[in-house]
Amino acid sequence: MRPEAGRSVSRSTRQAALAAALAFAVVAAAGGPTRSAEPPTPVAAEPAAAPETASPAGAPARSQPEAVPSETGRGDAGDVENDLRRDFNDLRRELLDHRMKIVDWWLMAIAIILTLLGIIAVIAGYLGFKRFREEARGNVDAARGHAEEARKLVDEIKERRDEADSLVKMTAEATAVEPDKADEAVRSVQADPSASPLDRAVSAAIRLQRQGNNEEAIEKWRAVASVVDGTDDELGARAWFSIGYLHGEESRHQEAIDAYDEAIRLSPGYAEVYNNRAAAKDDLGRYKDAIMDYDEAIRLKPDMAEAFNNRANAKYRLGQHEEAIEDCDEAIRLKPDMAGAFNNRANAKNDLGRHEDAIADYNEVIRLKPGIAEAYNNRGNVKDDLGRYEDAIADYDQAIRLRPDYAEAYNNRGVAKHKLSRYEDAISDYDEVTRLKPDHAGACYNRAKARSTLGHKDEARRDFERARTLARAAGDETLADTANREIERLFGGGDP
Repeated sequence: MRPEAGRSVSRSTRQAALAAALAFAVVAAAGGPTRSAEPPTPVAAEPAAAPETASPAGAPARSQPEAVPSETGRGDAGDVENDLRRDFNDLRRELLDHRMKIVDWWLMAIAIILTLLGIIAVIAGYLGFKRFREEARGNVDAARGHAEEARKLVDEIKERRDEADSLVKMTAEATAVEPDKADEAVRSVQADPSASPLDRAVSAAIRLQRQGNNEEAIEKWRAVASVVDGTDDELGARAWFSIGYLHGEESRHQEAIDAYDEAIRLSPGYAEVYNNRAAAKDDLGRYKDAIMDYDEAIRLKPDMAEAFNNRANAKYRLGQHEEAIEDCDEAIRLKPDMAGAFNNRANAKNDLGRHEDAIADYNEVIRLKPGIAEAYNNRGNVKDDLGRYEDAIADYDQAIRLRPDYAEAYNNRGVAKHKLSRYEDAISDYDEVTRLKPDHAGACYNRAKARSTLGHKDEARRDFERARTLARAAGDETLADTANREIERLFGGGDP
């Protein structure tokens, strides 16, 4: 510690001097009280007082003079003592100050150390927290990854379940309407090693149908119906429904009806079965029976636009044109983009002489489905009825471009050319019809008329006779009688 200003001696020297001075002061003061903490120094005993001598008589007695301590000596000793006391107190205060400063220093050092320890603890805590946070973040990311994997797994399970459900709900008709979906269902089963034998059987039936092998597809569906008989009526009904549809595709309409009967027995509320059984009856000319089935399909499923449209077609066949138009209106209301309903309504309007309205409906069919050859053919027929033969031929041309094997379009184009006196061109079209459909009685009759006009009598006679034979075989007695009358008129000797 630095010495105070004005003091050049060291603390150890001053302490030694102070101690010596104190000892000296005590001895010099001859027993004077001191404030020292040390015990008083013993003093030598004073000699006894000399006996008094008698004073002369009458003389006053004179007392011994008392020893009076030297004033000067006592004052010097007191000053020294005070100085020593003051120096002693100063020294003690300096010692205390020194100790306090040492304590302050240690306290400051401890505070610094504690502060450093605190900073280190904070840094360590931060680093630990940072590491914990990074680990937590990593754990969160890992958890998110696991959650994402779980979600994907759940989605995959749902997808497989949906695919399995869609496969079980798949039918031969759905396969024809949505071939891409059917193919996807088949691939799903093929890729799934856990697929059940039933799923594989349904998949095989769909695959055979897509390959055009309807006969084997029917057998597969029969196997499915047999396996689930008595255990799963819904799937059994779908199997019989598919069998009926495939029979219909092969024009085996009665077999189709029998299969639909089985489907209805297993699932009486299956509206689509009634609709398809009615269509099979339509194909057999049983229009009234067909209408009854369409009625039931509509009762079970009032928003079934297809049933309204099909019933309209059956009513049209029965000559119920206004009722047919009403059914078409309802079908269009339920399904505004239903091209078939516009087409059937146009047919009915045309037969009622509402030709321009009919053309408007055919235009809508072509707008909705430009690739429908029948719409061009039908619109050509209306234009032919209006005497617009060239416009009609243009529509027939488009129908043939869309369907090169469209026998009816060739026949109708031949008729339009015939009306334009283009007999040779007309005969070429009739030839194509008979090539495509050798039993087409109308084409034979029309060709006979053209040949007769050109004076080709023998060829005309053969065509008339063939037309009569084919018409009778088809049950078209009207055409058969017309052909017979032409033979009688031109050649005589027609059939009785």
